[in-house]
Amino acid sequence: MLGCESVGKTTFFRQLTGKENAVSSYVKGSTVEMISASVQGTNLVLVDAPGLRVEGDAYSMQLTLEHANQASSMILFVSSASLKQELNMLENLLPLRGRKAVLIVTHTDRYMPAQEERRYIENLLHIPVFWKDTRQAMGQQELLQAMETAEVWRVPKSVLSFLPEPKNPPPSLLYPFTIPAVGKLLALMFCLAIFAVPVFAAYFLASWLQPLAESYILNPLTEALSNLPVLLSVLLVGDYGLLTLGSYSFIWAFPVIALVAVATVLTEESGMQEHITHALDGWLRKIGLTGRDLVPVLTGFGCNVVAVLQSRSCSVCSRGACVSLLSFGSACSYQIGATLSLFGAAGKPILFLPYLVALFIVGAIHTRIWNKQAAPQLERKAPLPYVQKPDMASAAARIKGVVRQFVLQAMPIFLLICVAASLLQFTPLFQWLTVMLQPFLQVLHLPADTVEGIVFSFIRKDGLLVLNQNGGVLISSLSTAQIFLLVYLASTLSSCVVTLYTIAREFSVKHASSLFAKQALTSVASTVGLAVILYTLF
Repeated sequence: MLGCESVGKTTFFRQLTGKENAVSSYVKGSTVEMISASVQGTNLVLVDAPGLRVEGDAYSMQLTLEHANQASSMILFVSSASLKQELNMLENLLPLRGRKAVLIVTHTDRYMPAQEERRYIENLLHIPVFWKDTRQAMGQQELLQAMETAEVWRVPKSVLSFLPEPKNPPPSLLYPFTIPAVGKLLALMFCLAIFAVPVFAAYFLASWLQPLAESYILNPLTEALSNLPVLLSVLLVGDYGLLTLGSYSFIWAFPVIALVAVATVLTEESGMQEHITHALDGWLRKIGLTGRDLVPVLTGFGCNVVAVLQSRSCSVCSRGACVSLLSFGSACSYQIGATLSLFGAAGKPILFLPYLVALFIVGAIHTRIWNKQAAPQLERKAPLPYVQKPDMASAAARIKGVVRQFVLQAMPIFLLICVAASLLQFTPLFQWLTVMLQPFLQVLHLPADTVEGIVFSFIRKDGLLVLNQNGGVLISSLSTAQIFLLVYLASTLSSCVVTLYTIAREFSVKHASSLFAKQALTSVASTVGLAVILYTLF
């Protein structure tokens, strides 16, 4: 299954194969690996390939071209609004000649040529042509019949010039983002709002839930279990207990993860994300990135691991800079949940806004310093998407996947961190680490008890939640400057272990080690700089 980006291949693939992990997105480059599956009840195997584009040398595009050379039959996808442009592009990039082909023209809900024009196109190409709404299911029998009647591609390139031009003009950048002088700023503010609004909504929800959970569930349980043997009592209701501290992860992190997922998915499915990244393209080139490189960075606010994989759609020249920025500046939803929990426990939730701004600014400086190569000087070839009503079925499937990942993966890992922290209380490890880091902590005026949060944030970003020990007594005792510096340092000092492993697998161990060292250096230097500013002001 071959075609340009965001043409609807993955939607059809999921409909025909029933493969739920093939979740489509209305964002160019959202498919970054080859996915294969059999059409239900048949022997036909479909392979969903990453989308193609004229410009760039992305890894995902190279992967598609390599597999296309081995294919005997191809299902070509083009958008009805740009049929001529995309077919010419596919003919230039793919080895079509001598291979059986079927053409599926999508997005007919936006532009459907007249019947006479459709018949003219079908006669010109001499292959089966199907005109489909992107969200209209294609039956298995219809596909099988299409493959049986597939014709070998024999269309000379010169003949494609006779294809009719689309009657509808391609969509242009949304009005607010085209206003001179302020358009880019509005795009940046909209980008920040995508995360700030759901985060503050989650804060109010968690603030309402926590007293109820403490009064009716946690306090009675803590009292009932306090007479257990020491080890069990520490594991369940101690400072890092599964029930006492573990509840913080669910009450504070889950609303953030769910609401941020809703906001980002709806922004992507509506097409707004592409317009935002296009508007910010000029600014991003100043730090070695392009507008489309911002897509993985925004994805990183959901999960850094997924974002690193999505960076395959970036140019080879800018992919390293993109991963560097998302590793430092993309606060994953687990990190956001932990951050909000700590700021909330300290009674200072408003600190989340300057924290987010600091991540963006320092992340941009970090990327510019360590990645001096300029962004590829390429003009935008792919048209902007139409702004549309989100596909609720696709959005629901993606949000469901985020929730499932939290329940089945993130929450169990955090509970293991709680167990590890409880057991480590019986060892001198934290005392040793405190002695080692004491000089640096003194520079930042941070108490020695904060070492645990910094250490566990290396494993997972929601490891910060261990600082909520003993009902948040430690966090409540810190000043505004101290809580800000602590959260900033712990969240930027390094990516989580899983993200570093993914970077090492995608690039190399050397690259991951270099990125880790550079990020740690930037984090420490910027934390000291922020400390000077904050302690001077406050």
